[in-house]
Amino acid sequence: MLNRRHFLAYLHPDARQVLAPTLVEGLPHTMRDHTTEAAVLHGFLTDRIPGIVCRPTRPCTDGQGQLGFSFPLRIGEERVRSSVLVEPEQVASFLSPYEVMERAALRFPPPHAALRVALSLARRFEIRLGLIGSAALAAMTGLPYVRPQSDLDLLIDADHGGDFQAFHASLAAISREIGVKVDVELEFNRSIGVKLSEYISGREVLLAKTINDVELIDRIELQSCSSDEVNISASVAGRSGENCKVPATETIENQWSE
Repeated sequence: MLNRRHFLAYLHPDARQVLAPTLVEGLPHTMRDHTTEAAVLHGFLTDRIPGIVCRPTRPCTDGQGQLGFSFPLRIGEERVRSSVLVEPEQVASFLSPYEVMERAALRFPPPHAALRVALSLARRFEIRLGLIGSAALAAMTGLPYVRPQSDLDLLIDADHGGDFQAFHASLAAISREIGVKVDVELEFNRSIGVKLSEYISGREVLLAKTINDVELIDRIELQSCSSDEVNISASVAGRSGENCKVPATETIENQWSE
């Protein structure tokens, strides 16, 4: 499960004790003050905030994975975050975005003001919807991750099917009406993510995110993939004048949602 983007991972208590120093060391230098470090350790050790499986930004050995930790505090407008490499045996359990959504749907009030509307539209258009980002962490911890202006980050199981275009149009209209930004990612083959807005645009080549990289993929190959892995970089190889590889600065952005 350490290769499944957006999954929440709960660490064993002893693993948290071992990894705590590394987590603090991973904070940006601008966030290495005593108050912030104390708050991070409290969230990590006492509140037992889950990590988010994300794309590794450092070398991993076989079986290792990277977890991003996002905390319910900010320095200015910047969310306090860090990350650590973990071994499979250090993880006690995982929770998929779809399981998170099931739990979030039962919370009152909901962790995000737009969540009930999104769920209603998902049922209407027969879409399996997952919850990621700050609302997912708020739903699972009860901590104040969500502000009135916070985005709502959603994940759609593309293999489940549904009317993606109608869902996108209806959600975009409601998003404009209530003044809340909603970001939606389509997940293909449980491993490849593309922005719903980009997919709906009809572009022939789409930006795709996997646990290992961010590259370009041909729409036809993306739509035809099932249980087989897609060779993303090869899917657009041979197109004259195109550089298929996304710049390195793109590959480390948005490792885990706000």
